[in-house]
Amino acid sequence: MTPVVSLSIYVHTPYCLQRCRYCDFTTFEATEIYRPEKYFNDLFKEIEQRNSIWKERQLNSLYFGGGTPSLVDPELIISTLKHLANVGFEIHPTTEITIEINPATLTEKSLDQYLSAGINRFSVGAQTFDDTLLKNAGRKHDANDTRQTLQMLNSRDLNYSFDLLFALPHQTLSQLQKDLDEILDWAPPHLSTYCLTVPEGHPMSFHRPLEEVQVEMFSEIESQLKKIHLFKYELSNFSRPGFESVHNFSYWNDRPYWGVGLSSHSYDPRAGEYGTRFWNTKSIKAYPSEVQRSGDRISDFHSEDQREELKLHEAMTDLCHMYLRTLDGLPLAALQKFPKPAQTLIEKNLLGLVEDQLLKKEENHWRLTPEGELKSNLIYARLTFLKEDLPSD
Repeated sequence: MTPVVSLSIYVHTPYCLQRCRYCDFTTFEATEIYRPEKYFNDLFKEIEQRNSIWKERQLNSLYFGGGTPSLVDPELIISTLKHLANVGFEIHPTTEITIEINPATLTEKSLDQYLSAGINRFSVGAQTFDDTLLKNAGRKHDANDTRQTLQMLNSRDLNYSFDLLFALPHQTLSQLQKDLDEILDWAPPHLSTYCLTVPEGHPMSFHRPLEEVQVEMFSEIESQLKKIHLFKYELSNFSRPGFESVHNFSYWNDRPYWGVGLSSHSYDPRAGEYGTRFWNTKSIKAYPSEVQRSGDRISDFHSEDQREELKLHEAMTDLCHMYLRTLDGLPLAALQKFPKPAQTLIEKNLLGLVEDQLLKKEENHWRLTPEGELKSNLIYARLTFLKEDLPSD
């Protein structure tokens, strides 16, 4: 019997209260682009025109991201769920449905609407409880806004994730510790931590903690979170057992996902010989006309500059990099999608990393060692394959 393959869907909402100084996502202040009702009508058109490329009808997860989905009328989010159901996607009680919310954009009324529609997970863009650091990062909310939002979620015993940003300009280890002290009090079921990443010369690239302090900060985060039974299951994600992000595992475990909306990315591991990635335009002006295209193939609505059929060496690289983000690691069985010579090459590189004590081989998986977790960039460099690395026929 063929196993049921489920699909994950990401829905992009490009509206924000402000453009954060460190953000590189395709977002706009709400007054800069056309009204949300028009944007979502275009998004619904995309769902209607393109859903037939997916044979999978059962949804593993659905993720409303942005931007700030909680900034738009909840009825638009609910209508998206209805449109997906109307074209045949199956949303079950076990389907993880997440919405990103920023503090000060959630009310008791909107929370009731989300819950009634079946949304069962919330991702809170808190970043820090330090008001000065929030202001310097360009955030509109303050720490009290975050506390009010967390109180709403905690009072109903809801499943939510807390976003923690660290290594900010002028941030000290003691300031981070204050954030962690308060996080321990709230005890969220899940936490995603982000070390600030900005290009060299960016205004927020100056006066940041030294690299060794950043390493100490991350170590302190991991140590403190264990006190509330949040354990690392991916390089930057922590959760109570059973509260891991189902949606993110689709990205990390070579599963199909469909990105709907402006600038969204998709991946079908069965399209082409080794999988195909494709993406929507970043232009808010081009998006309405782009979604008018329809068809049953990726090429019917994505031009050559908006799709990439992976070559063997690219698929090998992607698979190793994604699986090894998680502490479950890279399963031996995952390599079977490649020809035997390619499998042999990957295993040779993996064994070299085992010899350097950056990986360990356990049962049927290759996993990061504690030292490997700290040197993941080195591991990824050694598991980046070029065309010329492949054995000749």
